[in-house]
Amino acid sequence: MTGLARGWGLALLVGAGLAALAATDATLAATPAQPGVAASFRQPDGATTFTLVTLPGRLQLRDATGQVLRDWPVQDAQGGRGDVLAAFEAPQRRSFVVALRGLPELWEISVDPAAEPIFDGLVHDYRMGEGLPRPGFLGIRRSRLAQPWVAAFYDARVPWLVGAEAPDPPTGAMTAVVLHLDIRRAMARLPLPVPVPGASALAGAALWDAGPGSPRWQLALPAAQGWAVYDTQRWTLLRHASRPR
Repeated sequence: MTGLARGWGLALLVGAGLAALAATDATLAATPAQPGVAASFRQPDGATTFTLVTLPGRLQLRDATGQVLRDWPVQDAQGGRGDVLAAFEAPQRRSFVVALRGLPELWEISVDPAAEPIFDGLVHDYRMGEGLPRPGFLGIRRSRLAQPWVAAFYDARVPWLVGAEAPDPPTGAMTAVVLHLDIRRAMARLPLPVPVPGASALAGAALWDAGPGSPRWQLALPAAQGWAVYDTQRWTLLRHASRPR
C-alpha cells in the first residue's frame, strides 16, 4: 500500500489524548499521485479482495487475481479531467472513498453486491438518460463539492470525512469541509490556518472517542497555535490545545 492510503485505521487515535497529536501525522497530504496500489479491501469472508490502482489520469479496480474489473478515467460529471488525491478503505461501508485532485467531486465505490442503485440525474427529469439508475455494486457514487480539495482526512469509524479547500488568495487561510457520505452534503465548514509550506493542510488531524461524560467523537484540526478540538455531533468548538513543547 502506498502513501495514498494508510489502512482502515487511518488517523486513528482511540482515547490517546492531545499529547499524542504532536507525533501523529495521520492525514493524507496532497502528494503527487503515483501509479500503484491506492487501497485494498477484503470482504468479511476473507475470500475476495478488491484493489484500487492509480494510473496517470485513471483509476482501476482489480480483483484478487489482478483482473481489471473497472477502468475509469478520473473525470467528473461535467467532463473535467483530474487525478486521484486520496483513496481510503471504508470496511463498515464495504466501499472505497476516493478524493480527486483538481476536481470538485468525491467518489464512493461500493464493493457490496447488495449496494443500492445509483442515480446520477434527477429522478423526475425526463431527459434521455437522466434519472435512470445504474448498479451500485462496483459503481461510482458521486458527491459534488463546492471546490476541489487539496488534502483529505478519513477515519472509517464515522460516516463522514474532512477535506481542505485551497487557500483563500487574499489571506492564505483555508477551510475544512466535513462531508457526510450518506447524504453526500457538507455538514460543516471549519477554519484552518495558513498552512506551513510543504505540509499538508490537515497535518496532525485526529479523531478519538472521548468516552462517557463528553461528546463522544472529538475531532482535532490544525489551528494557529496548535489544535482546535470540535464536538462532531454539533460541530461546535470545544477548546483549543497547544502543541506540546
